[in-house]
Amino acid sequence: MTFERISTGIPGLDSLMEGGIPRGFTVLVAGNPGSGKTVLASHFLYEGLKNAGESGIYVSFSESREQFFNNVERLGMDFQKYEGEGKFHFLDLASVTREGIQDALDEVVATIRDSHAQRMVVDSFSAISQAFDDLNEARIALQIVLGKMTRAEGVTSMLIAEVPVGQESIGSGIEEFVADGIIKLEHGRTNAAPLGVRVIKMRGTDIDRETHLAVISSKGMTVYGKQKLRLSYPMSEERIRTGVPGLDERAGGGFLRGTTTAVIGASGVGKTTLSFQFVAEGVRAGEPGIFCSLEEAPDDIRRMARRYGYGDIESLEEAGLAIVSVVVENLHPDAFVSFLAEQIKKTGARRIAVDSISAFEQSYPDEMYSITKHLVALMREHGVTSIFTLLTTQQAGMNLTELGVSSLFQNIILLRYVEVEGAMRRSMLILKMRSTNHDESILEFTISDGSGMRIAGAMDEYTGILTGVAQRLYKEFEARKRAMAQEGAQKKEGRRRRSEFEASLGKKAGSSGSRQKGERGGGGRQQQQRRGRGQKR
Repeated sequence: MTFERISTGIPGLDSLMEGGIPRGFTVLVAGNPGSGKTVLASHFLYEGLKNAGESGIYVSFSESREQFFNNVERLGMDFQKYEGEGKFHFLDLASVTREGIQDALDEVVATIRDSHAQRMVVDSFSAISQAFDDLNEARIALQIVLGKMTRAEGVTSMLIAEVPVGQESIGSGIEEFVADGIIKLEHGRTNAAPLGVRVIKMRGTDIDRETHLAVISSKGMTVYGKQKLRLSYPMSEERIRTGVPGLDERAGGGFLRGTTTAVIGASGVGKTTLSFQFVAEGVRAGEPGIFCSLEEAPDDIRRMARRYGYGDIESLEEAGLAIVSVVVENLHPDAFVSFLAEQIKKTGARRIAVDSISAFEQSYPDEMYSITKHLVALMREHGVTSIFTLLTTQQAGMNLTELGVSSLFQNIILLRYVEVEGAMRRSMLILKMRSTNHDESILEFTISDGSGMRIAGAMDEYTGILTGVAQRLYKEFEARKRAMAQEGAQKKEGRRRRSEFEASLGKKAGSSGSRQKGERGGGGRQQQQRRGRGQKR
């Protein structure tokens, strides 16, 4: 069976029950005092008056007409306008006694017929049921008057029921006989999550039974539905530049469009810089982008950008860069997801950086996996290429994060500090890049004024980098040792050969001297012999 559905006036609530309440249904709105029951019911009536052209009736057994008008006026609802037009009727039955309850119900039915009302609110169901001594009598009367008769007249009704603080059960136990649907409101624990709303029952309707965040502001009630989760999303083979010089060629040409990347590292190591350069690169290429900081004000981000070479930050903002900041203590994760969804639609963003989702950990330590999964699902649904930074305490080895969310990302980049020969330097490791043949080296990067982050090269000559203290590779030391030994041996061999050469030269010089001396001695004897022969003659 297909129902015609009418809106509650709260889009987030409608989405929990296939788009709205089936026409003619009677819905119980239950909750503790101050949980927003009257506000929700007022939205329901005002939606009919303003947008659907349907007249309405508010039947009050608790507050006066003046109180009602004052309260809803603060929410931007002008019921008095429609009362003047004869489209809205307020029945003040706060002073009705038990003896007059039947007459009061007859008046309600008469007003419905006379005004041709299509929507009605009864505040409160609890007051009516208490007017009967016997619960069976109450059930019969309510079923006839508020059930069959209103449905026959085509009236869709909301019945408000008070749930005492500390009590889990709803009403007096007869509601299930009257109500086609039940919506329950409850108080939250923090300012970021002031109220929760849950659809417990709605006949013939596929409902979302989870508790969802509800917030009441000057514009009335807002219900934040949770981001839908699925496994299959459209994939792209297009590569987009990261904005970090030297990184693209080590990442297969850049990130695949539509992927999500986790940039993990300790405080101050460069996560914010990398993610900002990524978004700014897209804006320069004509792609609108959002840089969302959960820890710094927009002016702090602009100051950082100017320092690292983005002196034209105002021009980037005019070209499509949106810098926004959110205080997570004031905004529930579901509201944050909705906020980002609105920003995506508003700006047409193709790139987003969220810095840093670890900010949610303090308030929601047990929900980090769910928060991250819904954020990733939002990005993938809209085909946005995104970076999420995560803060971690640097430890020896490859311990990424204690949050247990790394499996949700398609790409993971780890940034680390490393001590090298008495100086602190920075290293990067691409741990994971889906469908990409990426560089598996440990890369050194620098961050400098005027140019920001850039890859300096691979740290091939060091070992122990992941311990935080890098040392020269032992094989290099051995190679140098062998080279030095070889050089020493060559020098020693050279000295030996020189010595031998010099010795051989010495021997040759001695032999030549002896021959010359002998030759000088023989010539003298010959002269003496000649002189002797001359004397004899």
